Amino acid sequence: MNNILILVGKIKRGKNRLRIFKAIDKPLMPSELVINIYGKQSNTYFNSVSRALAELKQLGLIKIINPEEKTGRIYQLTELGKKIKSCP
Repeated sequence: MNNILILVGKIKRGKNRLRIFKAIDKPLMPSELVINIYGKQSNTYFNSVSRALAELKQLGLIKIINPEEKTGRIYQLTELGKKIKSCP
């Protein structure tokens, strides 16, 4: 339980991490997340989303389901990510 609280704190401390974590409800590409969250495509937004995805992946909360692809990678929640997301 203590580890989960630490992860929740790390998610909430980063505005973009929190937005991305909340937005991933199905397998999505970074470009889809940019449009879903910010409503338009921009390199600034894409860089922010990519950085947040990398941080969430490092925390073990999301995974790439097509890691062999260099472009068009698809991200989804891990079991740990789903568990944390379902917490009240």
